[in-house]
Amino acid sequence: MQKVSTQQGFTLIELIIVIVLLGILAVTAAPKFLNLQDDARDSVLQGIAGALESASSVVYGKALINGQANAETGTVDIGNNITVETVYGYPDATLDNLNDLLDSDIGNDYLTNPVPNSDPAQILIYYKGYTGYTTAPTDADSNCAITYTAPSAIGERPSINVETCVQ
Repeated sequence: MQKVSTQQGFTLIELIIVIVLLGILAVTAAPKFLNLQDDARDSVLQGIAGALESASSVVYGKALINGQANAETGTVDIGNNITVETVYGYPDATLDNLNDLLDSDIGNDYLTNPVPNSDPAQILIYYKGYTGYTTAPTDADSNCAITYTAPSAIGERPSINVETCVQ
């Protein structure tokens, strides 16, 4: 009589298939969990927002010294023959002001766009590679963007709102 053998364990082929499947799952799932690129973009946006906040405070200080802090519109010389248009002492939300204040070329990865028909004036700084954009965003709540809103009354500070890069 012949003895019937029962299989104990897995064959080599089964183990290789399981390892390959786990590898494929790891490669596709890892970017979702790590999400390092969005974190880096969020950090850049936070840095730009901080620089914009600091520059706005400097402009307000100069407007205060010049007696323009309560003026609805004005201009402040920030040095190097650069003048910034102000609203109640703070920088107005214009493309020229933004470029002059940040004194950097953010055009490589980040672009600016005014929010149309906004009162008070608003401008966006957004990451141009964000997958949610097929055209330039014009909404103040756009993802992966900073919204700068000029003050609308004496004593108000500009609003600088950062929307994260959620994908």
